[in-house]
Amino acid sequence: MAKNKGGITDFTRSLTILARHLNKKDYDLITNTMFALHNGVTFGYKSEFDPAMINDAADLYKFHKPKKQKAEVIKLKLVSSRKDTDVKL
Repeated sequence: MAKNKGGITDFTRSLTILARHLNKKDYDLITNTMFALHNGVTFGYKSEFDPAMINDAADLYKFHKPKKQKAEVIKLKLVSSRKDTDVKL
């Protein structure tokens, strides 16, 4: 049985996360796939307990997750010459 917390199941929470982060086309793809899984489509996995699906999902996340961009810090050195400034030394 699905966990129900305050009238909201894990399924409902999942759909909410998807709706917040995906465009309509991607949301429809995922919800249609979830519906197919619910109705017995196996997508090449065993119909009984098969942890390969979870492992594949984790591997795909690691491969496709957004890459963090690292900022490069550059130390600047102030250089002045008499030609560049009006300041008399």
